Amino acid sequence: MATQHKAVTRRTQAERRQETQAAILTAALQSLVEEGYAGFSAIGVAARAGVSRGAQEHYYPKKIDLVTAATAHALDEAIAHARATSSTIGSPETAIDEFLAESEAFFFAPAFTALMEIVIVARSDKALAKIVYPVLASSRRELDRIWLDALVHAGYARADAEQFIELSQYLLRGIFFVNTWLPYHVQRTATLEAWRKLAPLVLRPSRPA
Repeated sequence: MATQHKAVTRRTQAERRQETQAAILTAALQSLVEEGYAGFSAIGVAARAGVSRGAQEHYYPKKIDLVTAATAHALDEAIAHARATSSTIGSPETAIDEFLAESEAFFFAPAFTALMEIVIVARSDKALAKIVYPVLASSRRELDRIWLDALVHAGYARADAEQFIELSQYLLRGIFFVNTWLPYHVQRTATLEAWRKLAPLVLRPSRPA
């Protein structure tokens, strides 16, 4: 009985640690979105998360540790969501719609803005780039793999699916940067609808083996 109680206690402590870490990382992403990297501070993140500075430093001793963990946290959530969404795809048309909807949600979520704040700084911060870039690259490969598998499973040729995924990402990144940081605006909904109509020109059914 004592052994069972001890196991339950350990599990509860682990859950509490996970909750604390998630709160800190969510607060870090919010801070990056609202204040930018220039206004980002460990003290401010701890206050947002409702934890002590000591508790935060226990998990993330340095600012670079916090930023790296926040990057991984945002991308892990995106990967988990993509896996769940892609697993329910049925028809080829549904695959296109789900992929575009999921991609739009990713590129225009607050977390992506936070990631771009980090990327901009990493361009001139070699220490940050050395840690963050591999996380971004690995996560992007996994997201691409998930959707490539989904589109191929839905019946599209692999080479076409790869091209469609790549072009869609270039389009969405471009719209994000224009609408977020440039002094003019792109009609996102209309542009994506036009791209959706062009999808059959890029994607062809795979040939039977």
